[in-house]
Amino acid sequence: MEYQIASEIATSQAVWAILCIVLAAYFIRETRKEKAESETRLLMMHEEQRKESAQREKNLMEHLKRSNASQEKTSETLEQIQFSLTSLENRMDRVEKHYTERS
Repeated sequence: MEYQIASEIATSQAVWAILCIVLAAYFIRETRKEKAESETRLLMMHEEQRKESAQREKNLMEHLKRSNASQEKTSETLEQIQFSLTSLENRMDRVEKHYTERS
C-alpha cells in the first residue's frame, strides 16, 4: 500500500511541476547572488583602476614638468653659447682688422 502511494506521488504531474518550480526558483536565486557578487567585484576593480589611472596621470604630469624644466635649461644654455660665439666672432673680427691694418 505504501509502495502504491509512493508510486502515485512519483508519477503525479503536480509533484514534478512543484519540484521544477522549486528547482527553477533555487537556480534563479543562486544566479542573482552570483551576479551581485560579480558586480561588486567589477565595481571594486573599476575603483582600483581609477585610482591607478589617477596616480599614473599624476606621475606623468610630474615627469612632464621636470622635462620642461630641463628643456628650458638647455635652451638657456644654448642661448648663452650662441652669445659667447657671437662675442668671440666679434673679437676675432677686431683682431683680424687690427692685424690687417698693421700689415
